[in-house]
Amino acid sequence: MKNPRLALSFVFALALCAAMAGPDPDVCAMDEAGRAFLDALEEDQRERCTFGFTDGERTAWTYLPGDRRGLMIGNLSPDARARLTVLMQSALSSGGYLKAEGVLILEGVLRELQPNAGRDPGKYAVTVFGEPGEGPWGWTLEGHHLSLNFTSDATGSRSTPLMFGVAPAVVRGGPRTGLRVLGAELDTARELIDSFNAEQHAAAKLEGDRPRDVVMGPSRSKAFAAEGVKASSFDDAQLAMLFDLTSVYTGNLSRQSADREYSRFLRLRGIRPDHEEPLSWLRFSFTGDVDAGLLYYRVTSGRISFEYAAVGDDPNHAHVLWRDLDQDFGADLLREHVTEKH
Repeated sequence: MKNPRLALSFVFALALCAAMAGPDPDVCAMDEAGRAFLDALEEDQRERCTFGFTDGERTAWTYLPGDRRGLMIGNLSPDARARLTVLMQSALSSGGYLKAEGVLILEGVLRELQPNAGRDPGKYAVTVFGEPGEGPWGWTLEGHHLSLNFTSDATGSRSTPLMFGVAPAVVRGGPRTGLRVLGAELDTARELIDSFNAEQHAAAKLEGDRPRDVVMGPSRSKAFAAEGVKASSFDDAQLAMLFDLTSVYTGNLSRQSADREYSRFLRLRGIRPDHEEPLSWLRFSFTGDVDAGLLYYRVTSGRISFEYAAVGDDPNHAHVLWRDLDQDFGADLLREHVTEKH
């Protein structure tokens, strides 16, 4: 990428064209896939799977192992499981979908490594809130190391919180040897950190102990402080790396949603040619042992954050999380809906 700032303008133009093109194709695809999935369920399964849109379960997210309300995917018929796949693919890119399925595969690997820990790739709950295509609705797929949360109405869809976890981060034995579900999240950040000069490195380095997990978890609703190195200090090659890292996270979504969220993240404060420090609000920060993989980092822009954390002292156990405090669970869509209706 020879001119990342020119690329930004191109992304914004794409987003504008998409907004003018009529009904959001991602919304239409998810509505249709949601209806098809529910139609494939037995009556008692549908009762376990569906909730009212305002049910508190919709925002009660977690990525820890344990019991959950909803319908476990291990209890789905082959037809219903296939339709769940279509629903996932309506919201996720091919890479994001493979990441989600990779988390389920790794749960099976963990079952072999930890036979007494109750690991089960079928123990992931799918839930639907409201009626697909009938006003605001949403759906989730959640279990150990996975929390997918989607909200939609006629005007658009939202996709956060979005969380993936891996253990092992690299499979080192058995038929899944070499599987590395979150490799790009680590490699792209390492490349950026390795490019820093002494001043950038000092500005990016977080003080205090390395977080042992992602910080913006379910119990937190406060944005990060403005800390870390400013993207305005980056040269074009470093900006390209930062944009690549950002797109690793936004690229988990289907194309139009990914373009929208990528451009929103980078333009949140507005980009003006006469700005003294273009992209000064966009920051990268990290701490930990980069070479050993015991790394924590985050990319922030206002109330949006992308995080990576090696969990505890294990470089082979990692969590990544995308939060958007203004859009989580479709908060902005619901505000617009209430304004229009009332």
